[in-house]
Parts: sequence; C-alpha cells; structure tokens
Amino acid sequence: MIQRKKISASNIFSSLFVAFALLVIFNPNVKGYVIRGLMSVGFFQPDPEAYKQHESFANIPDIQFKDTSGNVTSLSTLKPKVIFINYWATWCPPCIAEMPKVNELYKKFRNDPKVVFLLVDVDNDFPKAKAFMLKNGYKMPLYNQVSNVPDSLLDGTIPTTLVFNKNGKLIYKHSGVADYSSKKFEEFIQENR
Repeated sequence: MIQRKKISASNIFSSLFVAFALLVIFNPNVKGYVIRGLMSVGFFQPDPEAYKQHESFANIPDIQFKDTSGNVTSLSTLKPKVIFINYWATWCPPCIAEMPKVNELYKKFRNDPKVVFLLVDVDNDFPKAKAFMLKNGYKMPLYNQVSNVPDSLLDGTIPTTLVFNKNGKLIYKHSGVADYSSKKFEEFIQENR
C-alpha cells in the first residue's frame, strides 16, 4: 500500500519562505523592494549629526563630472551651492531601494538655486541609467564621473552619498542605503544653504 504524504501548513510556509529568500538573493528589484519596505517602517535613517562627530571636514576636491548633454562640470565651480552627490548603479539593490527617497528630496529642492544634485552612475552607462530613470519616473540630473575621486570620499561602496556645504566643506558622507526624504534631512540641507 502506498502512503501519501500530507502537506502541512508548516511545509507550505517553509516552501514559500525559501522561494521568497531565493527571490531576494537573486533578483535585485525584489531585494530593493524589501529594503524600501524596511525604510518605510523607519530603518536606514540618515544622521548628519553623527557624521559631524566622527569625520573631519574636508575641502571640496576639484572633481569633474559630465552630464547627459556632454557638458563637464567641476565641483569647485558649483560653490557657493550645497552639493548633494549620490553614487549609484542600476543593478545595485540598495541603490534601487533608496532612489525614490532621493527623488523625493530632489523634488523639494529642484527649483532652489542654492542646491544642486549630481546623480552619478558608477557604470558610466548613460543609456542604461536614462532608461532606468525613465522607467521609474525620475527626472533627476544624471552624471558620469570624468576625474578620479579620492578614496576618502568614495571607497567603492554604493550607494554613497556626499553633501558639501556652500563653502565647499564636506558635511555629510554615508555609504549604504538611507531614507533621504525625511524631514530631518530636508532641514539639514536647508540649514546649510
């Protein structure tokens, strides 16, 4: 006589959990959605005050970037503006997760002449980056890096976000995902204009 195995609720739950875990591991979009969900409940909040306590201020390096029209911009020419730089890539789950929050911050300051945003695609692939922005409805300014960035600013971890104040001093650096749409971070940008 053949015995039939019963499918229990715990077996179904375990199978669903394994399937979800595999999706998170192998699909950057799913991983991005999970991280975004964690952001929505309060995880990954940026803390500019903690940076001030742990890092020494640095003068703005003369790094150059090229926009999608081919225009080259030097950071030193952007003074006396607050400069928000976000290094990211289309394949990076934490980058995908934080991009809507960066976009929300950008929308708040896009018409402010004292604040400039540089979204730097580390792959230097404008067509792919533009397609990503278009697909997601983001209208943030895209750049590629033209000159080298000191390791003290970008150590290879993405996303990495840098904020320089109007005097060209580094006032914030964070490697990893963060929710930049928070009221606290918005006030931080306003205070440094």
